Amino acid sequence: MPKLIGRVADGSTETFARVILLKDLERSIFAEELVLIKNGGEKDPLNQILGVIREGLGKNEFLNHTSYRPDVAYMKYGGEPSGAREVYSFIIKPIGIITENGIELNRAIIQPRSPVYLLEENDKPLEWIAKGGEILWMDAYLEGHEEWNIPVRKEFIPYHVAVYGSTGSGKSFFTRYILIPLYIKAGYKVLILDWSGTDYAPYFQNSKDIEKINIMDIALDEESILSYFEDKTYNFAKNDNVKNGFDEFIEGWVERVKNVRKSAKNDQELVKVLYKQIKEHIQNSISGIERKDWRSSAERAMRRIFRRLKPSDLQPIVGIITIEELLKKFDNKKILVIDMGGVLTEAKLGFFLSLSKYLYDLMEAGNNLNIALIIDEAPQYAPWDPKGIQIETSEMIKNLAALGRKRMLNLTLIAQGIKGEIGINAAVRRNLNTQFFGRIHPLDAGGEGGASEWLSPYGITPDQMLQLKPGKFYFTGAMNPSPIPLLITYKILKGNDNG
Repeated sequence: MPKLIGRVADGSTETFARVILLKDLERSIFAEELVLIKNGGEKDPLNQILGVIREGLGKNEFLNHTSYRPDVAYMKYGGEPSGAREVYSFIIKPIGIITENGIELNRAIIQPRSPVYLLEENDKPLEWIAKGGEILWMDAYLEGHEEWNIPVRKEFIPYHVAVYGSTGSGKSFFTRYILIPLYIKAGYKVLILDWSGTDYAPYFQNSKDIEKINIMDIALDEESILSYFEDKTYNFAKNDNVKNGFDEFIEGWVERVKNVRKSAKNDQELVKVLYKQIKEHIQNSISGIERKDWRSSAERAMRRIFRRLKPSDLQPIVGIITIEELLKKFDNKKILVIDMGGVLTEAKLGFFLSLSKYLYDLMEAGNNLNIALIIDEAPQYAPWDPKGIQIETSEMIKNLAALGRKRMLNLTLIAQGIKGEIGINAAVRRNLNTQFFGRIHPLDAGGEGGASEWLSPYGITPDQMLQLKPGKFYFTGAMNPSPIPLLITYKILKGNDNG
C-alpha cells in the first residue's frame, strides 16, 4: 500500500506542486521516486495524480546565512541550533492523472493540503503508464526499483533514437544489453556499425543469429569510391581532367577487383596491381589532352596526387561483398556487426554512403525494412560543422531519418555529446525523437542546445547530469509513455552476453 509522506504546499498549479515532507522522512525519501497525489483529499479526491519528485529543498529560517540571528551566532561558537522550524520539501513533476485507459493530462489545479503517498514495489505504477497502445518492456528498470521494468511504445521505434553520454557513462553497454535486445523483441533486424571495432565487435560471436563482417570485405558503390578518392586526393588536386580519369577507371570497379584478385597472391599484391593500373590509366588519359597548358596542369596535379596516394590507401575499397549481398544475410541472421576498425575515416564514410544509398533506394521503392541501424560515434558521420564527405553523410542520415519513419528503419545514433564539437549536427539531431541521456560532458552543461535546455523544464539540472553514475540514463521522448523523463538503469547478469 502507498505510504503517506506529506502534503502539497501552496503555490501549486496543474503542472507543478511541492510536497512538504512529514517529520524525519527527509532521511528516507529521495529524488526520482514516484508518488501519488490524491488531489483534493484522501476521502473524495477530484483525481489521483502520478508524479515524480525532484529538486529537494531544506529550509531553516533560524539559519539564514544573509542576516544575523541568535541561532547563527550560537552555531558560530560550536552550539547546535534548533531544528524546530525546519521544513523539507520536493518539487513534484506530474506525469498525469490515473484513469482506466492509462495516464492522461492533468488539467485541474493541484490543491494545497492534498495528501502525497510514496509508491512501493507492489503498486507497480509503470503498468498504469503502459496502458494504451502496443507496449514492449525493456530489460531496464526505474532507478531504485528492480521490479519496475520500463515500458516502451513500439510504434515509435522507427522515429529514431539518440544515446548521449561522456566517455565511461555506459553508452555502449546500454546499447548492447538493453536497446539491441529490445529491437530484436520488436521484430527488427539489427545492423551495427562499430566505428573503432572495439565497442561492439568483440562482444558478439558468430552464431546462427549473429555474423561479424570486416569493413574491408565489403564493396563500395562507384559514387562512394569516387568520394573516397576525392577526399584522399584533396579534390583531385582541383583538376577536372584528373577527376574524369579516376571516374573512368572506377567504372565496373568490383569486377575489376575480382579479376585482379584471381591472379594476385595476396591483398598486398592486389592493391599494388590496382595502384599501377590507376596510375597508367590517368597518365594515358592526360596524354590525350590536346591543349598543352591543360595537359601540363593535369600532369602537375597527377604528380601531387600520387605523391600523396599510396597502394595501401586502396586496401579499404577492394572488398567484393556487395551491399545487396550484405543485407541478404538478414535472411537467416538477426544481427550483423560491421567491424570498421583499422581503416581511415574516408573509407568508413565511403562505406556508409554506399549502405545508406542502398537502404534509401529500397525505401523509396516502397519496401519496409524492419532494420535498426546502430551508428556508433555518430559525430564522425554528422558533425556540427561537416566538411568534405561528411556533408554527404550528414545529408544521407537526414534523408534516411525522414523516410525511415514510414518504412520501419530505426536509426540509433550514439555520441559523447549533444551539441558543438562533441555533438551531432543540429539538423540530424532534430530527427531523433527518443533520447537517453547519461552522464554528460561539461561542454553540454549549459547554453543553447545543451542538456540543460533539454531537461531543465522537467526539474533535472546540469549538476545532476554531470554526476550520474555509469549505467544510469534519463529516458525521454516519443518511445517513453511517460511525458516526464524517467531515470532508468539496468543490471548485467554474469554471463549475459549477446554472443
